[in-house]
Amino acid sequence: MKIAARHLLVLVALYLSAQLVRADSGVDERAMKAAYLYNFALFAEWPTLPDVNFQLCVLGTTPLDDELAQLQGKRVQNGLPITMRRVLPDDPLTGCQVLYIDEHNRRFLDSLLRQLAATPVLTITDAAGFADQGVMIEMRRQGQRIVFDVNLIAARRARLGFSSRLLKLASFVADRS
Repeated sequence: MKIAARHLLVLVALYLSAQLVRADSGVDERAMKAAYLYNFALFAEWPTLPDVNFQLCVLGTTPLDDELAQLQGKRVQNGLPITMRRVLPDDPLTGCQVLYIDEHNRRFLDSLLRQLAATPVLTITDAAGFADQGVMIEMRRQGQRIVFDVNLIAARRARLGFSSRLLKLASFVADRS
């Protein structure tokens, strides 16, 4: 199967799973969010990528840690395997392609975004209001579904792009300042 067709199937699966997640359905919301992170890494577009590993950095410890650990070694852009990397607020973020920031790290958000200014690091969260502050993708619960908003302004500033198919699935896309 061609890579583009495989990516399309993954995107369709992401969309359908988002439609089916319900609080009472037995689907683990944390596993769904980890799957979203994986798919965001598949459908984001970086100006350049590393030669060896694709680093998915996680700030501190989060409720998604066990689920995110399952992404270790999965292949994303150009067939690169994901390497999970735990970072602390004062750590250099050099080498990160993705940075996941959860609600518990709200107090560090401004300094992290300053540190990453114009750096091609995809920032993702599930904390309310972070996209308004400059995080590129914010996952959130809407009724009984998980949806996501995209801050395209922040992504463009960092020279990142997104597949048009991904943007069509977003609940909201901020694309004007």
